[in-house]
Amino acid sequence: MGDRVASPTLVGRLEELELLEAARGRAADGEPAVVLVGGEAGVGKTRLVAELTARCAPDGTRVLAGGCVPVGEGALPYAPIVEALRALVAEVGVAAVRELVGRSWPELARLLPALGEPDRTVVAGQAAQARLFELVLGLLGRLGEQAPLVPVIEDVHWADRSTRDLLAFLVRTLRGGRVALVASYRSDELYRRHPLRPLLAELVRVPDLERIELSPFGRAELAEHLQAVAGQPVSAAVVDRILARSEGNAFFAEELVAAGAIRADIALPDALADVLLGRIEALPQLAQDILKVAAVAGRRVGHQLLVAASGRAEAEVERGLRDAVTGQVLVASAATESYRFRHALLQEAVYGDLLPGERTRLHATYARLLAEADPDDDGASGSAAELAWHSLASHDLPGGLAALVRAATHAADVFAPSEVFRHLTQALELWNRVPDAAAVAGIDRVEALVRAAEAASHSGEFRQAVGLAREAVEAIDEDAEPLRAAMAYERLSSYALDAELEIERVDELMLEASQRAVELVPEQPPTPLRARVAAGLARALMFSRDYPGARRWGEEALAVARAAGSVGDEARALVIVSLLELRYGDVETARSLLRDADGRAAAAGNRPLELQARHALGVFELDLGNLAAACATLDQATELAERSGLAWSGYGIDSRVLRCIAHYSAGNWDQAELVAGAADERRPAVSAAALYVEVGRGRAGAVERLARLGPYRNADPYVAYLAGGCEADLARWQGELERSSELARSTLSTQEEAGTPWVLSAIWPAALALAAEGDLAERARAAGDQAGQEAHRAIGEELLERARAALQRARDLGRQVGPEALAWLARCEAEWTRVDGKPDPGRWRLAAEAFAYGYVYEEARSRWRMAEALLLDGRRDQAEEQARAAHDIAERLGAQPFLGALAALARRGRLALGVQAPPAQEGAGLTPRELEVLRLVAAGRSNGQIAETLFISRKTASVHVSNILGKLGVHSRTEAAAEAHRLGLDAPM
Repeated sequence: MGDRVASPTLVGRLEELELLEAARGRAADGEPAVVLVGGEAGVGKTRLVAELTARCAPDGTRVLAGGCVPVGEGALPYAPIVEALRALVAEVGVAAVRELVGRSWPELARLLPALGEPDRTVVAGQAAQARLFELVLGLLGRLGEQAPLVPVIEDVHWADRSTRDLLAFLVRTLRGGRVALVASYRSDELYRRHPLRPLLAELVRVPDLERIELSPFGRAELAEHLQAVAGQPVSAAVVDRILARSEGNAFFAEELVAAGAIRADIALPDALADVLLGRIEALPQLAQDILKVAAVAGRRVGHQLLVAASGRAEAEVERGLRDAVTGQVLVASAATESYRFRHALLQEAVYGDLLPGERTRLHATYARLLAEADPDDDGASGSAAELAWHSLASHDLPGGLAALVRAATHAADVFAPSEVFRHLTQALELWNRVPDAAAVAGIDRVEALVRAAEAASHSGEFRQAVGLAREAVEAIDEDAEPLRAAMAYERLSSYALDAELEIERVDELMLEASQRAVELVPEQPPTPLRARVAAGLARALMFSRDYPGARRWGEEALAVARAAGSVGDEARALVIVSLLELRYGDVETARSLLRDADGRAAAAGNRPLELQARHALGVFELDLGNLAAACATLDQATELAERSGLAWSGYGIDSRVLRCIAHYSAGNWDQAELVAGAADERRPAVSAAALYVEVGRGRAGAVERLARLGPYRNADPYVAYLAGGCEADLARWQGELERSSELARSTLSTQEEAGTPWVLSAIWPAALALAAEGDLAERARAAGDQAGQEAHRAIGEELLERARAALQRARDLGRQVGPEALAWLARCEAEWTRVDGKPDPGRWRLAAEAFAYGYVYEEARSRWRMAEALLLDGRRDQAEEQARAAHDIAERLGAQPFLGALAALARRGRLALGVQAPPAQEGAGLTPRELEVLRLVAAGRSNGQIAETLFISRKTASVHVSNILGKLGVHSRTEAAAEAHRLGLDAPM
């Protein structure tokens, strides 16, 4: 059979290859493409991508490939990008790459020292990271102008946070140019909390993105694959035997063949590692020895480092390497002068077979070599993380501590806050185990704590940020270093605000920390620190609802910042003062101050503060009902967060939630769906916001999303509000009226008990509950149920009073009440007329006019109810006008349940909406299964009874009922039964 261990031809995967080729073709025509390739380890992702890249060279398409690398518990920031760029430099030369990047090449030299001396004047921070991202994007675009370009990032499941952020940035911003980006990852490693999961959930919603999931081979494909590997026919018995052992995994099957499974039914050990080691043991001893040294370095190792670590002559090492490469265990890269294991499992198997003493000795050797390396050498800047890993693995704790701090500094230089956090927390764990740790690390423990807390905050690790800031406060001697202590207290207060959902007594913690910070900083002379701690106290007082106190300290912070000439602290104070001006009713002053804060934060280069100001301005416009301005500003805030590495910060997530809601309200439902495409467990409100459009469009996924949000609704009042209201609306569309009312009333009670300060939290759930009670009251009247009518009337009266009282409380407290809250109260008043049995077109007109500030969906729903009331009043022409206006909006939005309700109204009232309703003889557009379900609904069966009768799940039954209500255009099961009878759809088959 020869020595092949891989198929010389691609087996199967033709459909997947066609998708990749189509993406490459689109890119060549100027339409950028993104393809994600997933699958379990060894299933053939690398082989598929290799086939694609092999087809690139003949037609002049350039490939830039890099792989993510696991390094202990951490990772090297931007490892695949650095690898790809090194190959580019090797291919075209330093001068050509500099020309492509332009005058900003020294900034890129931070990642790629081969370009020359890096620009050390750029201050590490979010803006610098954004600049780095833009440089990479620009470089790819200019390369694409020269020739079609295929950047390949392999093993994204190992990617560091910064690489993931860069990948997300590229996917979202590739809008032109001849670029087809391909990324691969192991789907079987994506455990529940794997950091890649939320990114994938977000990226798959990007328009035109292709996602390819490779499955293991079936029997026929495996037989073809085995024959190609063996170079001879393979019997059916051997195919079955290898299929049973490999489960169709191409790599495992290849290794079984290499171990002799074609020739005989060999007795293999249970562990795959032994099978893999069988392949290694077939190599000459010298190759095996070199592989052991290479395995300790990781999956990839540079040539010179490997030679030095082996302790052998270079010629001898090369002989061993040649056998390892010929045996297809290692793959050589001439561009980067390095070697990598053909599969990560091979490296893991070799590493796992080493004796403990061998591992320790080799790790110590690598640590020594990396410590001795010239930091100016290409690639040495990224070796600190590797040095830390090797030092710790060789039990050199001082060396590990020093390297971790260096690695954190390097990560900060290349704008990777998550890696800074990881390295520093690991360093802090070692601190008490290393004698004279401060001297070893080059910083004291307080500085390490402060840096780690800031990195945690920027990375969205809010609870950890609070914990680290607490430790810093406790570690500082306030008498000896009062100003340092003041800064730590101010940071603790700020981080507590972000972590309000994760820790108890947040208001007390913020206030105590802020007050102590102010006490520690002298009033005179005016200093930036005094301005900052004064602003922090104003923020804490505002959170505690002491608005007069907040205003006094906010004005002091602003005055001190101006006196001290601190532009950034002036911006911070302006945000607080503007929010207070809005509270006291001076809208124009508040808007002007927020815009000033935004401009000053940008001028100061303070991206976190700029994001805060931009977010506040977006909230401001949203609360005032200026939806176009809110959408534009929140779009900018979200984009700023993504460009600046702050997408996971508190304001980054909150901007995304409100951006989704703003676009939903403005009727930009496609954009809202895209924005809410990913959920983050630290901020599940993003997922909850996605429910708006899913419920409005009748998406089946809304039920699953609600189930996933269940655990968060008790802990997060905002999630409880969003999910509770949307679920109540969904239940009403599904005809579960009692449940809809219960859900809305429960949401209202939860918000009242939590003391939620915004008036909308009470009025929206009250309106939803009144809508359900209106339907229930109508049903009771139709059935002649007087007691039921009175019961629903009593509930409705109470709900209306609670909504009115919420508005009055807000006004008594001097709070601004925006147009949305007023519109929902008008909706409550109109819904009450339905509950009372006297639908009032005038009330519904007022509701429609109230929502006409831009909330198009709710304006349309109010016009629908107005049309119903007009029909009852005998004004058919006016009813048709309102129904048509509502239908036009519903059709544009793709609001399927609402379209169904309008179609039902049109049938009942003989209204012309400009569309032809499905004729009765065609089953009203229902599928055969839906007709079965409808007949059971008409017979009065519950979802559980339907599920039992038809042998389906209750969830499936619920989805069928929801679809039926939408298609029939009704909003209750009773109406569905009546409509079915009228159309003759309830007769037995």
